[in-house]
Order: sequence, then structure tokens, then C-alpha cells
Amino acid sequence: MRILVDIGNSRCKSAIEDEEGLHEVDTFAWGGIFLHEVLDELWLKRLGNRRPTSVLVSNVAGQALLPNMAAWCCSKFELQPIAVKSTAEFQGLKNGYQEPETFGVDRWAAMIGARSQYNGALCVVDSGTATTVDLIDTSGKHLGGAILPGIYTMRRSLGKYTSALFAADGEMSPFSTNTASGIAGGTGYASVGAIDRLVHEASLIVGPMTTIVTGGEATILESMMETKVIVDPLLVLKGVSAMGGHMSEKELGVASTCEDHPR
Repeated sequence: MRILVDIGNSRCKSAIEDEEGLHEVDTFAWGGIFLHEVLDELWLKRLGNRRPTSVLVSNVAGQALLPNMAAWCCSKFELQPIAVKSTAEFQGLKNGYQEPETFGVDRWAAMIGARSQYNGALCVVDSGTATTVDLIDTSGKHLGGAILPGIYTMRRSLGKYTSALFAADGEMSPFSTNTASGIAGGTGYASVGAIDRLVHEASLIVGPMTTIVTGGEATILESMMETKVIVDPLLVLKGVSAMGGHMSEKELGVASTCEDHPR
């Protein structure tokens, strides 16, 4: 049994993986929380008397959360979380970045998760604080990607840099008669319009393809996009699982020692 973790720019998603598959755990915003209490509630209560053999993490938040998570895991499980990394290649998937290690590990994991389930050319969209759109051709070559602000990031930017507007929720319609809905519709359609265009451009390059959407704003995109998409909220974690499954037991054992975190 393993715990799979996706630490994003503002939220943390996780799942428990056992012989029956992946069991999603509640996502939480990690800013300003007491992590030990949250993990006691979300992981320990769910596990009961069981203990994981490894904790595998996709982390794009630097040192903001992972060290505290490592201390907690060492205290409770005597295991150090293993942070998976972007590489030049993984089981036929070829990283398109000139410096593969600089490619966001969440994007790498999402592409691995997509290729583990679907054949042919793929367009992988991960939409949260930032939205990324990555293209993979039929041979498994990553042709690159685009990065744009997420919908709520756009709203917060309006609230920060204008005196009369605010990052408010509202109905997403093309034309609104109040400010909150005007912001909701404008930011929603801006994001969806950009992604639809990028998906169209991708299809001109690779031809027929499957488009998979994940991330906190995936359901919004699915409801508004003209492109037919598949929503998979666990896509990054499926990629993390595949990367962990490719590591040997010796590699997992050495990487998960807790020498730096006395119990």
C-alpha cells in the first residue's frame, strides 16, 4: 500500500493506493494550516491500523510544505516521502524540454498518467492556480506546452490591481448585468477560449487526439469547452504511481530513510 501525493501551488491532493486501486482523499489548501492536524485527520483516520510501504510525492511548491510532511511521515510511518522528478524519458514518453529537469513534475506526471491509459496522440490540460496544456504525438514525443493563469488566478489579479473590481464568484455567462458575474464570465471565457484554441492548434499538428483535463478547474472547463474532453481528477497521481512502480524496492528503501528526521 502506498500514499500518492500531488502538492500544487496552492492545494494538496492525495490518494491511498492498495490492491483495489486508488482511493482519493479530500483535497486541502495548504497555506496557513497546521499540517500535522490535517494529515492526522485525512490519512491516519483513513488508514486505521494499516501503514504504507512508501509515500510518493509530486511537488511544485518547493520547500513550502514537503519538509513538514516529511517530518510527519517519519514520525507516524518511519518513512521519508519520495519526491519524484522529471526526466528525459519514461517508458517511451520523451520529454520535449531542452533541460528536462526544469519541466514541472506535475505536468510530467500528468502526461505519464495519460499515456498509461490512452493510446495515440494526447493533449493534457491541467488547470488550477496555473493552467498548462501539453501535447504528445503518437510516438510518445512531447512536443511542448503552454502555460496560462487559472481562472481564479485571473480573478485575484483583477482584485489586486484594480480599485473597483474584486475577485468575486458569480455566474459564468458571456454577458452579465453585475460586476461579480461579469468577472466570472470574463475570466471563465478567457481561459476556456485560450484552451480551446490551443487544443485546435494541437490537432493541426498531430491530427486526431484524445484531450484529457485534470486539476481543480477541470469540471468548469468540461462544461464550457467546445472540445470534447475526458476529465480525470487523479491523472497526476496515476502518473506518480507509475513512476513509483518503476523504482526498484532497493531504490525505494534507500530514498525513504528518515535519518534527517529524528523520531
